[in-house]
Amino acid sequence: MLKRIISFRLKQIINIDMHSSEETVKYQRIVVALLSLLSLIAVGYILYEAKSILLPFALAIFISYILYPVINAFEKFQIPSFFSILFTLLIGALILAFVVSLISTSIDSFSKEFPKYEPRLTQLTNDVQEFFDIPDDVLTNPSPENEDNLLGKILENFSIPSFLSGVVGSISSVLSNIFLIALILLFMLMSRNQLPSKVNRAFDPKTASKIANIVENVNHQIQKYIITKTLISLVTSGFVMVILALFGVEFVVIWGILTFILNFIPNIGSLIATALPLTIAFLQFEDPMIVFWLAVLLIVVQQIMGNIVEPKWLGKSINLSPLVILFSLIFWGWLWGIIGMFLSVPITVMIKIIFENVEGTKPISILMGGVK
Repeated sequence: MLKRIISFRLKQIINIDMHSSEETVKYQRIVVALLSLLSLIAVGYILYEAKSILLPFALAIFISYILYPVINAFEKFQIPSFFSILFTLLIGALILAFVVSLISTSIDSFSKEFPKYEPRLTQLTNDVQEFFDIPDDVLTNPSPENEDNLLGKILENFSIPSFLSGVVGSISSVLSNIFLIALILLFMLMSRNQLPSKVNRAFDPKTASKIANIVENVNHQIQKYIITKTLISLVTSGFVMVILALFGVEFVVIWGILTFILNFIPNIGSLIATALPLTIAFLQFEDPMIVFWLAVLLIVVQQIMGNIVEPKWLGKSINLSPLVILFSLIFWGWLWGIIGMFLSVPITVMIKIIFENVEGTKPISILMGGVK
């Protein structure tokens, strides 16, 4: 009888302990989830508030991946590392100055020439009004002073010249940080070979080896992505400029430069790069078939370069889910604006590689990946 009582009490204690243990684990999971959420919110807040400090560093890192091959090429000719870096930065500065001058001149020319498209715009407005049987008091008399018509309000709040002036202002804002970016870039490039020895001194051999592998994978994949994307954007913009020139579309240089820049933005960049010159072509040519065939050729070029050439050149190195790419584009665009959109894929690739090499975050890395 006593044995039964003791056995019964032991079972009760064990059941209580097991129940208590399950409750503790459940509570710990809730705490970890809440702490993780709070940490993500805190990191997002810091990234947003400190973007004026972090963006120059992020841009310097992005540019450094483009410059590494040039520096290595100079060093192969037995040129000292410091002079290799200096020559590379000077070449980059000259190219940047030329491109900025070209953009500024082209935008100024575009602003001056745009008024000649206003009669065509008025004609198209009348055609749309007639086709859709829109009442006269909605679209007629497109004057900003008339508060009762829709087009007047649109014209009052939007004009192409002021928009382009805003673009120039944004470029000037970025260029105002160019000295800081160049300074960060210089020190980053000069100390690039010192990191492995510092890691070896700071950590035990096993940890140092793991960190070295992560850094090597990050560097290899991001550098491959940026260089490949740069070459593809150059080739794409070249084809676009040739096609536009053959059709006689004006401001070819602007559209070529914008195509090169916008192709770095995943998914939507190529759409915008195609839509902008087509808009001007629609205003420039009265024959819709010209615009149609121009659209066909531009779309074919973008599809071939984006869906055939780029995946072939990149292979499986940038294995990200399309949904993850879209989310990262929206997230980094919200945090850092258009520069965040440019940097969204390299940053996401870096995060994925780090997750791959940390035991607890490997499942997240798998979920971030595309179909192999």
